[in-house]
Amino acid sequence: MLRAVVFDLDGTLLDTIPDIAGALNRALAAQGLPTHPVRTCAGFVGGGIREAVKKAAPPDASEEILQAILDGYRGDYVAHCTEKTVCYPGVPELLEGLVRQGLALGVLSNKTEGTVRKIVRHFFPDVPFRCVFGRTEDRPLKPDPAAAAPVLAVLPFPAGEMAYVGDSGTDMRFAREVGMVPAAAPWGYRSREELVAQGAVLTPENPVELLRMLLAEAGA
Repeated sequence: MLRAVVFDLDGTLLDTIPDIAGALNRALAAQGLPTHPVRTCAGFVGGGIREAVKKAAPPDASEEILQAILDGYRGDYVAHCTEKTVCYPGVPELLEGLVRQGLALGVLSNKTEGTVRKIVRHFFPDVPFRCVFGRTEDRPLKPDPAAAAPVLAVLPFPAGEMAYVGDSGTDMRFAREVGMVPAAAPWGYRSREELVAQGAVLTPENPVELLRMLLAEAGA
């Protein structure tokens, strides 16, 4: 029986691409490199910002240039990360419905942990998340199953009694490896078909449908 739901952040709870793209493009421009349309940047995210920078930069960019872009992005993004980001329609109702039925909630993202917490506080000040975790220097990124360690340490349930909701193949692989129920968020940055191919078990069309599926898994 499902007792907890842990969420990815980007492309799952929030459309963060406008702020990510703004910071990434400013970091690229500062190095004299081409920038990208906002929605093109959606294809860069999912595996951590280092991977996003590699995808956004020209293929022949040196490690020195990549590091300069990364440094520029980090300094810029944390200052602007809540300016153009928006909550997906239906997400507030999804969270409210899960809380009402007594499920424990958490967030686990590949974003830098301080930034994750800043964004969650800004957009979900009244949601009683039991844990909010992001990237730290001593913690691996998803899809490494070891990324789940802090969540499993805080939430008093086995992984099999948790769902992990995400919008990428990285999230689905992570959930499978950890033993959580992989739940798709196809309203985000990847298609429903891609998420199914990567092992999604719960495949809703929208957050309201996901709420019904999760509550059914919880026996509510």
